[in-house]
Amino acid sequence: MIEIEELCVHYPDRLNPAIDRVTETIESGEVIVLTGPSGCGKSTLCRVLAGFIPGMIPAKVAGEVNVDGESVWAADPARIATRLGLIQQDPDAQICTLNVWEEVAFGPENLCLAPDEVTSRVEKSLDFVGITHLVERETTTLSGGEKQRLAIASILAMRPEVILLDEPTANLDPEGAKTVFDLLGNLRESEGRTLIVVEHRLEPLLTLNPRLLILDEGAIVTRRATRRHMDLDELGLRAHWDLHPPSIEKGREKAALIVEDLSFGYSDASLFEHFSLGLRSGEILGVIGPNGGGKTTLLRLIAGLEHPSKGRVVRSKDSTLGYVFQHPHQQIFERTVRGEFEIEGGITQERLRHTLSEAKLAGLEEVPPLSLSLGEQRRLTLATALSRDPDLILLDEPFIGQDRWNVMWIVSQILTARQRGAVTLLVSHDIPLVAALCDR
Repeated sequence: MIEIEELCVHYPDRLNPAIDRVTETIESGEVIVLTGPSGCGKSTLCRVLAGFIPGMIPAKVAGEVNVDGESVWAADPARIATRLGLIQQDPDAQICTLNVWEEVAFGPENLCLAPDEVTSRVEKSLDFVGITHLVERETTTLSGGEKQRLAIASILAMRPEVILLDEPTANLDPEGAKTVFDLLGNLRESEGRTLIVVEHRLEPLLTLNPRLLILDEGAIVTRRATRRHMDLDELGLRAHWDLHPPSIEKGREKAALIVEDLSFGYSDASLFEHFSLGLRSGEILGVIGPNGGGKTTLLRLIAGLEHPSKGRVVRSKDSTLGYVFQHPHQQIFERTVRGEFEIEGGITQERLRHTLSEAKLAGLEEVPPLSLSLGEQRRLTLATALSRDPDLILLDEPFIGQDRWNVMWIVSQILTARQRGAVTLLVSHDIPLVAALCDR
């Protein structure tokens, strides 16, 4: 049993508390879904439960958090690791070795388990998440989705009693997401594990009959049993999309981006062979496919960050590029949010305030960007990438970590760019949203 009483968490660089007087009891074997707007405290609550705050992440805390009567702040870290396992929102934040096998074995080895037991746990965990074929790969060569599966496997190998999953399927293709949700069902039914899942998409979890906790501004504002009828859209959860984007204006038939006879591969695999593509001004192209299928690589080739072995990418010499990476921290450089907007020149205070307000980042001008939640970091990188009105926009999983309202803001930015003739390539595993938004 997890007992939380009057929990408050206050980060040193924020005016308002991240968690504000939360009191909740979670019974053993329960399935809890935490949801709410981006930046409302979901990830912070998971980090507190796992013992990361305040031990590893500085913050002022008050209240009590007990697991089976023992305080998570007073318990030995090794004991916590065998009782609560956190699968973080950003897999790069928890991968700490250079090899897939070593990564999954790292936790069990630190528990001083026998070599045969370590091997057994590694093999079973890799098989559970479907990445046995990656066992010899270097972790730095994995795609975002492959890294997320690896992060899940590394926690499963520890066999904790409580598993905390912070958007565990955000980087996964539909088949991989289904595998994870099926796995959660097995863990609940066969082993009685307690599951606490942060998720903006509730529908795949309904078969587990979870209890829903909705947070806003650090407080639990709604508690609901999912057996009751719910309007997911009204709750801000991502469900169905009824978009009607305006058609491309006439006179824009000429290709604005051409990919011609392109071939490219890494040392162990060929990803593209004689690949060709043409996009008109204002066109929105959805790029979908399995993890490791080459989606991110295609964007990197178009951006000029990778060079094809054959073929070419043709775009106007005076075109401007706006690129949002899959992992926001890879394109954050400054010490403040304001500084991110000033990298390529000044920005007026009025425009900065307006932009941050639209992106739901108001009042964060002087905050260190890397202290933002992952969803907030993603909106920051999108806002900075679009601040120069680029005519070629490359978006790599921009909807991860976003509630319905923030997704709609991102969609509005894409459609605004479309009206001025910008070409957009959108990589996403949210298939219904891609189908509703993209021209093809």
